[in-house]
Amino acid sequence: MREKAVFRIIYGILLAALILLTDYAVVYVQDNIDEYEASQPSHVVDRVTEEFGAALKEGKAAELLTFPELEISPYDGDLYGMYFKKLSSVSEWNWKIVSGSYSDSRQIYGLYGDGELLVKLFLESEEARTILGILTVNSWKEAGLYPAITVTEYTEYVEVPEGYSVFVNGLPVEKDSECVTCTEKDGNVTYCLTDLHDLYDAEVFDPRGRKCEVFNDNGYITPVLNYFNLIVPENFVLSDEGTVLAGEKGDRGVQYRFASVSDSILMEDGHGNSTVYKKGDNVTACDVAFSLPDSFTVKWGKEDVSRYETGRTLPAKYADYTSYARMPYNVRYEIKGLLKLPELDITDNNGNKVQCDFNENYFEIAEQTGLSEIPPEITSKTNPVDSVKVWSLFLTNDLKGSRHGFATLKNYLVEGTPFYSYAEDYSKTNNISFASNHDSVEFIEEKVSNYVKYSDDVFSCDIYLKKSMHLTDDVKTNAEEGMVYDVINSTFFFLKNGDEWKILGLWAKVED
Repeated sequence: MREKAVFRIIYGILLAALILLTDYAVVYVQDNIDEYEASQPSHVVDRVTEEFGAALKEGKAAELLTFPELEISPYDGDLYGMYFKKLSSVSEWNWKIVSGSYSDSRQIYGLYGDGELLVKLFLESEEARTILGILTVNSWKEAGLYPAITVTEYTEYVEVPEGYSVFVNGLPVEKDSECVTCTEKDGNVTYCLTDLHDLYDAEVFDPRGRKCEVFNDNGYITPVLNYFNLIVPENFVLSDEGTVLAGEKGDRGVQYRFASVSDSILMEDGHGNSTVYKKGDNVTACDVAFSLPDSFTVKWGKEDVSRYETGRTLPAKYADYTSYARMPYNVRYEIKGLLKLPELDITDNNGNKVQCDFNENYFEIAEQTGLSEIPPEITSKTNPVDSVKVWSLFLTNDLKGSRHGFATLKNYLVEGTPFYSYAEDYSKTNNISFASNHDSVEFIEEKVSNYVKYSDDVFSCDIYLKKSMHLTDDVKTNAEEGMVYDVINSTFFFLKNGDEWKILGLWAKVED
């Protein structure tokens, strides 16, 4: 009995020990399992995700992120502005591993906002040990929180004419600006903007501050301009919305080469004429010339027409009378570079308006304007026709007096004039007797017109006389016996001598 009692005691002790050892093993294993579970990186990821979400709400998310070290152009502005705007709009966050296969030392997790990868979390293991012979326990810590964005570096070019202003993101682009280099060629400047992390549109302004439309061809920006290349007369003035343009003088005129925001310019000829010129328009500049007696007056708006005088000539028929009166010269005017024919206001030597039309950009008035009748103050003293009749009779040897009537004729002439000398010489030749074999002389037609006054002492008029003569039968020629007619049709000039008007000379009229 005593041996059974001892056995029971020992058995009980062993059983109790076994139970104690079993409980300890279970606790030991459970503790190790709990430690392994607690060391999983998901706990760190959960914590970081929660902290990041809270920081976003407080506007402190940027303090938790590590941004890449970049060369950033000042023209980039807020490089991460759109990124933070997207972060702040997230309604739900979750995560998953993005580093691929599992690693005991380093893990990368992606934080997804509304399903989009926005942040990358890097974890590192400070210590790793094995428990239960098969499980590895790591001590994970946060190694960095990085924005999940792709940063691309760009280079942008802006080419503008010299003198134009360029702005990118509100900042001026100049030759010495940071992250800017420039080249100049053919009057253009090309700005190269480096270290950009996006492509931007530029604002371009011309020298007068007008904003230009721009064309952006994948980062090569040029303003949309209208280019002009014109050669115009020297007197032309070209202006672009009120600003007078400068040109370069050449052999054919003044050349204008420029670019403008406007598709048209104002073209003025300096004479009050203007036109709006658009590219492709056909604008013709004309040169005109005209000739007038200087006894006429010509006006052209507010212009001083005398500026365009290019020459003066004295008509041949006035050459012998310049010592007796101020005879009219013919004046030539030339006006160049007109957008349209000038509208001239012309008054003749009698003060009457004269209408003249250009024919192939030219017109000429060579004669004075005459009156149809001789004024009474002259005809009351002397009848010019009577004087010319004496001259007609002298020419056909029908005038009484010595030297074939010259002694009578000279009383109607002005001594010392070329005309007087001509008549005197004619009276001494045999030519005067060629028509002596006639009789029955009679003036059958006479006409006076085109009276022109040159001074109080000199005038001219056109006189037409038709005289009939009957040939006698002793004419020693082959001409048949009968009536012949002698016609005078000339412009006669008269000089006042006392109360009489004497013949100063004549200019034969040419029959059409």
